[in-house]
Amino acid sequence: MRPLAKHGYRLPPMAWWLLVVSGFFHLSISLSNTFINIFVFKVDHSFAAIAWYNLLVFICLPFTFVLAGWMARMTSTAMSLRIGIALHAVFYAITLMVGERAAKMPALLGILMGFAAGFYWLAFDVLSVEYTDKGGHEPFFGIHGVVTSISSVIAPPIAGVLISREDAFLGGLTGYHIVFGISFALFLAATILSFRLRSAPMSRLHILRGFSKLKSSPWWRLMAASSIYGMREGVFMFLIGLLVFLATGSEMKLGEFLLLQGGLSFLAFFLAGRWSGKFRSRLFTSGAIGMAIAATLFLVPIRAPSIVIYGCISAASLPFFLVPLQGFVYDGMESMPDKDMPTSTHIIVRESFENLGRITGIVLFLVICRHQSPGNLGKLSWLSFALGLTQLGAWAVLRPVLNRIGGKRPGGRKHTNEGKLEKTSSGARKRLNPTS
Repeated sequence: MRPLAKHGYRLPPMAWWLLVVSGFFHLSISLSNTFINIFVFKVDHSFAAIAWYNLLVFICLPFTFVLAGWMARMTSTAMSLRIGIALHAVFYAITLMVGERAAKMPALLGILMGFAAGFYWLAFDVLSVEYTDKGGHEPFFGIHGVVTSISSVIAPPIAGVLISREDAFLGGLTGYHIVFGISFALFLAATILSFRLRSAPMSRLHILRGFSKLKSSPWWRLMAASSIYGMREGVFMFLIGLLVFLATGSEMKLGEFLLLQGGLSFLAFFLAGRWSGKFRSRLFTSGAIGMAIAATLFLVPIRAPSIVIYGCISAASLPFFLVPLQGFVYDGMESMPDKDMPTSTHIIVRESFENLGRITGIVLFLVICRHQSPGNLGKLSWLSFALGLTQLGAWAVLRPVLNRIGGKRPGGRKHTNEGKLEKTSSGARKRLNPTS
């Protein structure tokens, strides 16, 4: 019997395997992703280097999505996922071999990470739709959020301890090299586990047709909301960890902060996954308001206590905003009148808009904070406050159509006597006898 994702819905086996692979992937990401930004900052001593690294990641993503879609069409969607994980392993292998010189090449690091992330996330997004149906999107993403939160609880404190102690005993940036080596090994493990996933070759992409669907009012509002929220995500993905490091001067303290955030996110994602099916609009609104309340802390001088409080409120609020938003987006895809349009096309369109927002946010960061001194963060405080309110803009754009997206939401899948799956929703593809 399959384990229940929520009352009345059972995730299929392939969805659980995807969660297992994602767990190893995010364990490695949680171990190193925040610290790669600190690594670049400690070598270059500027905000600009970190911004350029992340900017190149997001610039490359839309193009990589198209390349990954072509590769998935030639082979399978699962193969694109494996390539993405393997490229992450290559990224950390190069960082280990080149050492501190890698931090002086943020643009090249960003391009490589952009290719790795593009292959992984296109495949993950497509497989998450293929392995679940309309009634299962939020249970899946709720559990996925729990998995990523567990990774955030376990990995950052370990990384912080390793970096702080090894750097103190051995000098230089030895601790970073140890952490990146562990990440490399975890990515290899995730690549091996991904061979349990099965999928057919991806359908042909119709990018221009996909963008033509923006004529649909709910869909263009979803894309606009994704772009607006992306402005916050692009900057806050690296900014909060950097601010904690600047306020404390310690990777160990940063690891402890991420441990606290991960614990709160774990609980919030668990609750969001269970409640979003019934109270989606209310959770979406409460999450947006909670994140806005947290952003007001940037109006006071940036110190360690205020950043910790911000991180706690944000970690507890973000899942209630993000899980419903993902549900809205995937239900919007399935509600399209053109049923022949492959899901991968809509995902690429969505990612293009979200990355446009991410790029816009980082460009604003570069323009405003490029010459900002780490000891004087006045302009950065105001920018952070403004970006911390963007989810209210996303909520305002979607509010007129919230009740029109998705419609009645069925209870999911059930077993037939032969042990195969019957879909109670026609939106997602059946995964009865998938090929490798």
